[in-house]
Amino acid sequence: MKKCKFIFSLFLIVVLSACGGDSITNQGNNGGEASSDKDVNIWYYYSGKQQELFEELIDEYNESQDKYNLKGEYVPFADTKKQLSVGLAGENLPDLVIMDVVDNASFAEQGVLEDLTSRIDEWGRADEFYEGPLESATYNDDYYGVPVGSNALGFFYNKDLLKEAGIDEVPETWDELEEAAHTLSSEDVDGFAVSAVKSEEASFQFYPFLRSSNAEYDSMNSEGAKEALSFLNKLIEDGSMGSDIVNETQDDITRKFASGKVAMMVNGPWNIERLKEENPDLNFGTAQIPKNDEFASVLGGENMAVIKDSNVDGAFDFITWLLDSDRIEEFSAETGVFPPIKEVLEESDFWKEDEHLSAFVPIMEDAEPRGPSPDWPSISEAIQIAIQEVFTDTESVDDALNKAAEKIDDMNDN
Repeated sequence: MKKCKFIFSLFLIVVLSACGGDSITNQGNNGGEASSDKDVNIWYYYSGKQQELFEELIDEYNESQDKYNLKGEYVPFADTKKQLSVGLAGENLPDLVIMDVVDNASFAEQGVLEDLTSRIDEWGRADEFYEGPLESATYNDDYYGVPVGSNALGFFYNKDLLKEAGIDEVPETWDELEEAAHTLSSEDVDGFAVSAVKSEEASFQFYPFLRSSNAEYDSMNSEGAKEALSFLNKLIEDGSMGSDIVNETQDDITRKFASGKVAMMVNGPWNIERLKEENPDLNFGTAQIPKNDEFASVLGGENMAVIKDSNVDGAFDFITWLLDSDRIEEFSAETGVFPPIKEVLEESDFWKEDEHLSAFVPIMEDAEPRGPSPDWPSISEAIQIAIQEVFTDTESVDDALNKAAEKIDDMNDN
């Protein structure tokens, strides 16, 4: 397994060189030059407002002490995993990296990341984090990262459309959701929508339904998993959900919801401001995703991880500085994410008083990470294929999920 990953990393180097891709010789630890014990290099993929504020925090950190000098470098989200893989072979890596929560376990398994367990235990704040975000930073029960920003999926509904249809109560169960979606559907409006595009977004959006049926990624052929996929497929079959969701991203569905073409959807808090901008008159609400056995949601967001054998002391010093309760509250509130620390989220007036964000406070308590598993990218692909096969009528629910389960079992056996 490790041999294959090493060969894959070398293959990436050859491909990038042949395509004239950007070399990472000027990235990470001063492009391979010896770094002093003072220098700490961090890769981040924040853009827009997040990038602006994060760069201000880097300057603030450097001004607050003189022991370390933090140097930030923007690496696009789509390139972060590729750059880490290439850097692993060439030993050109930063000291600290911000990564998607689903990638943490994978790079820990590859030996890229530093085991932070003893440092986090000594820090003494692990119990302050939400369980889901903290779990996303673990591998083999050890900590290989620290959550820095979190989000989760919730239920969005058009209040005016529900009222016009005579629906007085927001759906809380699958039965209620099915009935409401059928009532709300018309030639111009889809009653409900999730993103089922062949990407991580499909796995992300399916996960709350999977977990609400007490199933998991390693039990895709269970009755719970079949019940979850059958429920969503039934909404397509009876016309309550459009079949074009197999080609629609979360952003696509957001645009349709904003224009009144979708009455209810699953989406995240990062799209709340966008909805307000696209349709200032839109009268919408947010709530828990309707449940089967229990309310469930799925975790998104970022972790900070330290590269193995790097300037670990300096990297961890910045982590603890950034996660000061007041500091992470301000950064989270201004960038549209949720702090991973319970006290910050639950006691801050910002999230409690916001009409739409307040509904996500209890949702964060139920949110669980995808996996975590070092094989998540391949696991996710197996789930995506099963969803697409069922929603396009190329496979039955049983056959599609049995195939997915077999693929995932093979990964676990290896």
